[in-house]
Amino acid sequence: MFGSLFLAAGLFLGGDAAADAANLANYSSYREAWDAAKDEQRPMLVVLNPAEGDAKAQALHVAELRKDAALSEVLNEYVVAEIDTSTEQGKKVLEVFKSPALPRIVVIDNQQKNQVFATSTKVSNDRLKTVLDTYKDGKTEMVSFDWMPKPKADCPNCRLRLGL
Repeated sequence: MFGSLFLAAGLFLGGDAAADAANLANYSSYREAWDAAKDEQRPMLVVLNPAEGDAKAQALHVAELRKDAALSEVLNEYVVAEIDTSTEQGKKVLEVFKSPALPRIVVIDNQQKNQVFATSTKVSNDRLKTVLDTYKDGKTEMVSFDWMPKPKADCPNCRLRLGL
């Protein structure tokens, strides 16, 4: 839905404006984000957030990340999905990612085949910017800041049979 609104805006404002607006879009649906990333051959940043009011974990909101100008600029290179894991769809996505803790940040390559970065550890904006800069052009070597093992190369979100 957002994509068509941005496309319509681009027809009136020019193609560059539409592309810029699409880059700023955040998705709450993993499936919509995955489709957009696949169509545009762009990497994904997935943020899995805990349920509202979960005293054990605070949500990581993309809007807060975008307040950092340098980080916001590199976020524009990604299709961004901010998933509320308390919803039915969010619970399915969480189950597929098998996240050890929330919030969780996952970077998926531009072919939507591999998780190239994953962590539930708090990461500074500067460090997150460095990670996103590293993977924006399709690098597929995996990195994890978790004490847990590195993520599997298989991107669970690419499993179409789940219907997400």
